[in-house]
Amino acid sequence: RDGKIPRSRDAQFCKHGPNGMCDYCMPLEPYDAKYHAEHSIKHLSYHAYIRKLAPPQPGKQTSSAASLPPLDPITYRVKVPCPSGSHPPYPAGICSKCQPSAITLQSQPFRMVDHLEFSSPELIDRFLGSWRTTGNQRFGWLIGHYEPYEEVPMGIKAIVEAIHEPPQEGELDGLSLELPWDDEKRIEELARDAKGLQIVGYIFTDLTPQAEDRSKSVCKRHANSFYLSSLEALFAARLQLNHPTPTKSSRTGLFSSRLVTAVLSGTPDGAIDVQAYMVSEQACAMVDADMVEASVDPGVVRVKEEEEGRYVPDVFYRFKNEYGIEVKQSAKPCFPVEYLIVTLSHGFPTAPSPAFLSTSFSIENRPGIEKQDVSSIIADLGRLKAGEVTLGQGGARTKDLLKYLSDWHLLAYLGTVELLGPEDFKILAKTVTSPNVDDPKVFDPLLLTDGWQTLMAIVQESQ
Repeated sequence: RDGKIPRSRDAQFCKHGPNGMCDYCMPLEPYDAKYHAEHSIKHLSYHAYIRKLAPPQPGKQTSSAASLPPLDPITYRVKVPCPSGSHPPYPAGICSKCQPSAITLQSQPFRMVDHLEFSSPELIDRFLGSWRTTGNQRFGWLIGHYEPYEEVPMGIKAIVEAIHEPPQEGELDGLSLELPWDDEKRIEELARDAKGLQIVGYIFTDLTPQAEDRSKSVCKRHANSFYLSSLEALFAARLQLNHPTPTKSSRTGLFSSRLVTAVLSGTPDGAIDVQAYMVSEQACAMVDADMVEASVDPGVVRVKEEEEGRYVPDVFYRFKNEYGIEVKQSAKPCFPVEYLIVTLSHGFPTAPSPAFLSTSFSIENRPGIEKQDVSSIIADLGRLKAGEVTLGQGGARTKDLLKYLSDWHLLAYLGTVELLGPEDFKILAKTVTSPNVDDPKVFDPLLLTDGWQTLMAIVQESQ
C-alpha cells in the first residue's frame, strides 16, 4: 500500500473535471499533521513515521546515503569499547566519544500499534472470573495476531484471540509471577500452529470493589492520579525489550516492540473497562541502561544515582508552567511517568469472527477455582458422540464437536497430556481454527490421524 489518504473532489475549490486532480483533492501523505489533528489521532502509525523519515522518491536516483535504514534504536549505555580507542573501557575511563548525551524526555511521535481489539467480549468476561471469585488480581498473556487498522493512516491493530494465564500468585493489591515462565516456548509454538498466532501483549487487573456498593469498582486511574504506574511502566519496558520487532528499516534489524499492555480497572461510574498502553523507546532505553527505578508514588519515576559501573547522563523534561510558558527542568531525582507512556485505542469488532469458537473449558493455573482433567474431556467427547463423526459428514454434530474443540485452553491442556502425537496435535490445532467451519470436510484431516482414532477408542471404552 502507498499509504496515501484519499480525498474526494472539493465542490467549492476544484475547478477541474471528474478525472482531474489539484491541490484541493490530491491524496494526502499518511503523516499529514492537519489530517491527524482533525481526526484526533495523537500518534503517527509506525509505517507512517517511517514514510515521514524516508519519503519515497519515484523516478529519482537514490543515493547510497538516502537508502540507509532510517531508524536507529536509542541507547543510553556507555559505548564499550570507546570508538576513539584513547582510553581504557568504561568504567576505567570515559570521554565525550563514548558517553551518552544528555536526555530530554518528550512525547513519542509514533506508536508501534494503534489499536487493541478483543475478538469477543467473552475473553474479558472469562478472564475476570478469577477476580470475581477470589478478589485477587490476575495476569494473562494476550494471544493473537496483527492486521492493518483502517482508522489510522497505515495503522496496525493487535487482535486478541485468547488469554493464557501463566502460573502466578494473586493478592488483593497485586500479584507475583516468574519470568521467563517454564511453559513459554510450548505456548508460543502452539500459537503458531493455531492460525499463525503469537503473543501480542499482556493484560492484568487492578480492581477494588467500592465499600458502599461491592458491585462497582473504585476508579483508581484518572488524570489526577495515574494511568500506568511507574512500576508497571518499567515492567512494560522490560517486556518490550524482550520482544523486539524485526524490521529492515532499522540499522540493527530490530526496532522497538509491538507488545501491548492492557489494564482492567474501574471507571468513574464504577464499571470495569480496558485501557491499552505501550511505553516509549526512551523508556526502554532507560531501563536497558539501568538508569531508572519505580517510586513509592505511582505517578513518579526515580532516576538512579550514579555509581561505579553505572553512568547516568543528565535527564530533563519540558512542561508548561502556570503562566503557559514552556520550562525545561531537570528530571533528577524524579519525573512524571506520563513522559514514558504511549496510549492506544481499544474495542471489539462490529462483526466478530474469533479464531476460537468456545471459551467454556476450564482455564489453566486456577487451583481451587477451575480444574482441568482428562476424564472431563473424555466424558464431553462421549456426550458429543465424537466417535460417530465420519469423513465428509458435516452437519450439526460435527459443528458441535468443532465448537467444543475450538477452545484455546483445551488445546493448551491437551498439549500437556500427550493424548495426541506432535504431528497429530498440529493437525488438531489447524483444524479447530479453520476459517471455513461450514465445510463438511473440515474435520477429515483430523479423523485420518492415528492419534484421533486412538482417542476415540478411549472414549468408546469409557462409556
